[in-house]
Amino acid sequence: RGHFPNDYTATKLLYLAIKNLAEKWKRPPKDWTAAMNQFAILFDERIRAVQN
Repeated sequence: RGHFPNDYTATKLLYLAIKNLAEKWKRPPKDWTAAMNQFAILFDERIRAVQN
């Protein structure tokens, strides 16, 4: 556990890190769409907040 109070916060940090890196990629990795769809399900509120 260490620095994260629960699994949700660790997952959220990973999502945000991957999202920031994805902007620099020239070609998305294989199955990236499926991964992003799963993140959208998990972090719907945050994604909507950023998009608005």
